[in-house]
Amino acid sequence: MRPGRNQIVLGAFAAILAAGWMIYIARASCVPVTGTGAVTVSVANLRSGSAQDYCYTDSAGRKLRFILARGSDGRVRSVFDACRQCFTYHRGFKVSDGELICRVCGNHYPMNHMTEGKASCVPASLPHQDAGAAVTIKTSDLESGRYLF
Repeated sequence: MRPGRNQIVLGAFAAILAAGWMIYIARASCVPVTGTGAVTVSVANLRSGSAQDYCYTDSAGRKLRFILARGSDGRVRSVFDACRQCFTYHRGFKVSDGELICRVCGNHYPMNHMTEGKASCVPASLPHQDAGAAVTIKTSDLESGRYLF
């Protein structure tokens, strides 16, 4: 028995709803940070080849997401959870096996080179000050990336 048109439409709607829910859950996992003038984030527990998603809510109530990652060289790098080309889709990156992976185009960025782009997909860099066990990011730098979200 072939499915009717209503069943097909209902199935497609359910699939879209499930995909949207998975994206929402993935975005809800960011660690919230606050600060006036700057935010300071402890990176003492950030292991080599790992990353953590953070979110800062600006004065307009918009959630600005960013990623801190420690490369195999021990350096901490920071980028917005968006790339300069694919940001319009609001999907950001996922982290897997020591790499950032664009959720839109699928480009892979090793933690040591995540601020270098491939073709038109370039992770949007975010300036920070590294003080060893903590990273400080100016709120003005975070707010400069508001257009990405």
